[in-house]
Order: sequence, then structure tokens, then C-alpha cells
Amino acid sequence: MKTRWIALLTSSLMLATAAGVLPAQAADKPAEDPLFGTLPDWVPTDFVEALDFYNTYGKTHVEDNIICLVRPMIDFRTDDYNVEMSGTMTQINTPAGSMPQIYALEIPEKPDPEDEEAMAAYKAYCEKLGNYTYDYSFFTSYEGRKTKGVYEVCLYRVLEGYDLNITWTMKDDGEVKTTEKFSFENKDGTTVETDMYAWLPDSEPEFDYFLDTYSNRAAVVGNAAQGVYVAYAASVNASTGASLKMEQSGEGELKEAFTSSCNRVELIPLDGGGNNYMILYAPTADGMVDVTWTLGREWSDEDPFELVERRYEISDNCTMITPINRIDGPQTIITLRDADTGDVIELTNVCYIQEKVPGQPYAGDLYYMRTNPCTFKKEDMDTFDPTLSYYVQLGSDAGWYVDPKFEITSQKGDITEITGTLRWRASGDADGSGSFGLTDIILLQKHLLGLQKADIANPDSVDFYRDNVIDVFDLGMMKRLLFENKKSGYVEPDVPVRYGTPMYVIADGLELHAGPDDATDVLAVIPEYASLSELGYMKGNDIWVYTQYQGIFGWIRIMDDEGKTVVDFEKAADKPVIYLYPEEETDVHVELELTGMDLSTTYPRYNNGWDVTASPDGSLLNKADGTHHRYLFWDAVNCRTRYDLSKGFCVAGADTEGFLKEKLTYMGLTEDEMNEFIVYWLPRMEHNAFNLITFQGEAYTNAAKLTITPAPDSLCRIFMVYVPLENAVEIEPQELPTFERKGFAVVEWGGSELG
Repeated sequence: MKTRWIALLTSSLMLATAAGVLPAQAADKPAEDPLFGTLPDWVPTDFVEALDFYNTYGKTHVEDNIICLVRPMIDFRTDDYNVEMSGTMTQINTPAGSMPQIYALEIPEKPDPEDEEAMAAYKAYCEKLGNYTYDYSFFTSYEGRKTKGVYEVCLYRVLEGYDLNITWTMKDDGEVKTTEKFSFENKDGTTVETDMYAWLPDSEPEFDYFLDTYSNRAAVVGNAAQGVYVAYAASVNASTGASLKMEQSGEGELKEAFTSSCNRVELIPLDGGGNNYMILYAPTADGMVDVTWTLGREWSDEDPFELVERRYEISDNCTMITPINRIDGPQTIITLRDADTGDVIELTNVCYIQEKVPGQPYAGDLYYMRTNPCTFKKEDMDTFDPTLSYYVQLGSDAGWYVDPKFEITSQKGDITEITGTLRWRASGDADGSGSFGLTDIILLQKHLLGLQKADIANPDSVDFYRDNVIDVFDLGMMKRLLFENKKSGYVEPDVPVRYGTPMYVIADGLELHAGPDDATDVLAVIPEYASLSELGYMKGNDIWVYTQYQGIFGWIRIMDDEGKTVVDFEKAADKPVIYLYPEEETDVHVELELTGMDLSTTYPRYNNGWDVTASPDGSLLNKADGTHHRYLFWDAVNCRTRYDLSKGFCVAGADTEGFLKEKLTYMGLTEDEMNEFIVYWLPRMEHNAFNLITFQGEAYTNAAKLTITPAPDSLCRIFMVYVPLENAVEIEPQELPTFERKGFAVVEWGGSELG
């Protein structure tokens, strides 16, 4: 890990004040701290770094045997905050840490526009703060605020064999109240956090990790020391009129005990977005309890946005909470195991089991497994017969589980236990493109020869023998798999798609055909909610899509005979925004006609169009509710548009900012428009190894037609499509258009992530 030499203040609390020079121009700090010595670069040493720390880790983080606590404060009340310490750490002759530092936002001098060096330093500082417009009025406005946020940064060290307890207090109306408690210990030379924040998210990345770890937002968390809770990850966008409601029934009881905010702190708030927070529910009565969380508009008759149902058994005088499948009466329990290892297979997505009925592909019963093992009611699985054959949808990008075999392993009263064993088949997708073919075999050959630029995207995808070694035996299996696929006789697409658009099946029993025709052979039957990718299509044919299911290539219809879609595309048109610049104050009507996607969210609300009064500076007055806006916002889901990726640019993630600045300026965006584009897209793109970037023309404008009254004199529509990549690819450079503003000018930008 990179390190840097810094020193913490060891005197009384210090409050950073407005600086006469840019922070980058401040004097060098002392070389070494007498207590901690060399500090890692993740330790914050100014306001911006403290803000970034808080947005990444929340209040506390332990790394390199150093404890760092960051506490947000109100600037004029710093004397009301205090820290108390206890534990065996305080009993030894070594201080727990240096004195805290308090960091306030440093206000730079307004640079001379003619001084290129000063302007560059000023812009760099602005970008750290999210002020991508570089407008100095941000600093004057911030300086004039009555209340400002500051951050207190404290470091601690716990020696081996000791522990440390830290309590934050705050004086409120003369009364000292405890706000947070933290605890740490070092039993074997490694410092660990032992308080609730060791498992409770209090930042956006930790919130996202919780969602990735637990399905359907709810989980039992905690331990005997801190207490056991039901945790629910709430994500509520109040601007849509949504609210969250929790209801419960049964002998057991849960009571809301604590809420942990997981929102990013932004000095310059962005439009849209929701409120993310963790709610902890403590048990208050033993017994079974059914819990339902409903996210939706209570004042509306429409279906809720999200519905999560759980059952828990509270026992041992409210010290234990056990998740229970919501089952009453006779039960069937299915467990899926790996045929090679015997291990219970971990489910990362919902698993589907469907009975094979000869000659009747749509007749088989379908069962959804959301946990493994999974318990079913008798009425939901009354006809499950282990002697029959079943399809199983279970796998990932690396491969699939195939050849399921089921047997009854236990019959006790009303409970039947069935075990299914499945064999793993690697996908062979060496390049991570979402499909398997000759290019993957060539890549593995190069990899085995040690050639440069021959890295395997996912080693598990080519480890056919599951020995954690990639060798010529795996290469032989790949060649055999390709030969078997070719023997199936499927029709090749006119237009192969290298970066397949993710989609999932929304109609049960979708047939996979050998060609784009109902008369061709059925190669497989795909259950509802199966995940697929578009790998190609026929020119002039918008009904059939070439894809791959469990290693079998073929064609599916995306619409039935009545024109109803049977698959949903996960691709979206993300945050297109529309700017209006008339020459004089003008009433403008704007309409969208979407033919390749479905409208999702709009702001202000889209009611058969937007009716606004637009001013020459771009400010908008929404006539429906009198609100003011800088632009019109919309986005779409289930995007079926086939974008053109034949030309574009392959850009390293670290170079994305410079690339976007150059290209967007060339294409005609103003500095403000460009900065707003970059603020939205850069966080999604710069952390990828590479991005394949293209700017769409008619493929986008034909799918999202824009009608504006009165008609603009000049119109610029920029829609970026990009694919995150692990390795660089070669692509023919794209020639980009330029935009000349004249008269009533309209500008739109948006984008979409593929792959």
C-alpha cells in the first residue's frame, strides 16, 4: 500500500479556517507523527479526504491496525462534542491516540483567469468538491451559510492483548447525550471492530454490499454482545411520492430500534436519487411473526413498487431470531448439491425447476427456489415426482449446473426431503463477451502460450476440470464443447452481437429453436425469469433473437403471436436530460415517442408531454406545478434498441474524464452541460479497466423521437453507449458530428451501459 508522511496535531482541537491560497499550495506537513509514524494514504488529512472517507466507510474504519473515526459536526458547535474512552487500553502507559483534528472546507482565492497554473489548481480543487462548473459563486455562497459542516478525524491504536471502547457524546440544551458507541480489540496482533458498525452499513458502498449479500433486502444480523436484529435495507425516492410501510402479525413482535443513514454527502446536491438507510428491528416478544415491507404510493391504487415478506421465530427471551420460510402444514424440502463435491450449491439468483413433459413443453409444473435448501407448501409442490425429468436453471457467467437427478432422501410425517444432484459445466466464455465460440478457444491458446494481452476474463469459465488449474486438458474440453454445439445444427445470425444485451424471460416455457422460425427444431425449453443475452439477429427481423441457454445456442421469439413481449431487456436509456434555450422567453411543449423502450421516470412529471416556459438562460418554469428546473429529465427501461457498436473508442477507465471532456466539447456541449454529463457518468466508468464507448445516431433518435413546439432552430442529441471491459479491444475510430447553436437551440444528452 502507498504511504505518506504526515503528522496529526497533538495540541488542543484545531479548526481549519478559510485559506488565502489553494490547499494544494499550502506548506508541507511535518514528516512523521511520533505516535503512528508512517500513515497509509487512506487516512484523511483534510476536509475533502474526510468527506470521501465518510462516503466510503461511514463513521469508522480499521485497516493496517489503525482505527480511524470520522464524525460530522456543525461548525459553531464543536465545543458541544466530546469523546470518552474506556477499556484495558486506557490502563497502559500508551495514549490511545493523538488529539483529534477538525477539518472545515477551505475557501480558495479566486484565481486570475490569465494565470494558467492558478486556474489549473483551482479547477482541480473544484472537481474534488464536485463543483464541475468551476463557478466561484459556490464558495461565496458556502462561506455565507449560517451553518456549515465540519469533520472531526481521530486515530487510535490498540496494542495486542488489549481492547478499547469509545463513546461519542454531545451536549444538547445543557444535557450531555450519548450519540454513538464503538468498541475494538486486539487479541492476536490484529485490531478488529467489535461494535454493531462491524456489520451495520452506514455508507453507500456498505449499503450496496448488503443488498448483494442478502436477497430481498432483509436479513437477521447482530450477535449476543450487541443484540440480534432484523435489518431491512430501505431505498425510498420520496420525489416519486413513494413511502415505506412495515406491517407485522403473530405472537412474536419486532420494534423499530435504530436507523442508519447510508446516503452520500454531496456539497452540491444532484437531481433525483433516493434515500438509502438501514432499519434495525429489535425483538420485543417471543413467538412467530410475519412481517411485510411495502414500498409504494399509499395514496394510489397502483401496485406497490416492491413487496418483501418474511417470517421469523423469536425465542429464548428475545435473544434469538430464526428466519422461517412462510410455510404451514405439509412441506416438501428440496436441497440442491454439487454432484462432484457433494456441497450444497450456493444460490446467487433465483433457481427454477420445471418438469419435462414430452411433446408438451409448456405443461410442466414450475418451482422457484430462492434459498437452498428451499421449503414448499404441499399445495405448491403436490405433484413433484423425483422419478421424472426436470429442467433446472442455475448458473452464472462462468457456467451452469446441468443433468439434474432427484431422489427422496427423507420422509418424516408431513415433511418430505428431496435432494437434487447437478453436474457443473463451464461456459467456456474466456473473453467475458457473454458467449462461447472460436475466439474463446484462440484466447485460451494464447494464454497457455504466455502471450501478452491474453488474460482470461473469468478463470472459472474455462476450468472444465474444476482443479483450479487452467491447462491443455481444459482447452481440449473447450474444443469438444464447440464441436457439440456445431452438431446441433442451429442457424447462424446475420449480425453477431459481441456484447450481448442482458434480458430475462417473462413468459413460462419459452422455446429455444434451431433457427428464427417456429417450424425449426426445439433445442430446449426456457423457464420464466431465466437470464439470457442477445448474441445476434437477422437483418429485417425484429421478432427473433439469437441467444444461448445453458451452453445451447439457438433462437427465441421476443414477442408472441399477439405482439406481447415475452422477454424484458435489462438495458436502459439512463438520464437523458433536455435543455431548452429560446432567444426570448417562450412557452414550449415537448413530447417523446418511444418505440424501442418503455418510459420509466420523469421529472418534472410527464403528462402527455411537458409544458414549460423557457428563458434564454435555459431556466424552465413547469406550468403544471410552478416549479423551476434547469432541464427536463427522463429515463426508460426494457430498451430493445439495437445500438451500433461497429465504431467507437476503447478508453482506459482512468482516462475517461479527459476523453469525455475532449469529445463532448468537440460535439458542442457547453462547459456546464459537459460537466453535468461527466458528474453523472464518470463515477460509473472511471473504475472500469476499460470502456468501449460509442455515440449513437439514428439508432437512438429513431427509438426515442422528440417533438418540440415551437420547433427549434438547432437540435443536438448526444447519446453515449458504453461497455465495461476487463481488457482493451481494437475498434475503428468513430467520426463525431459537431453542433452549431443558432436561434432556438435544444440540447439533449443521455446514455446506456451494455454488457
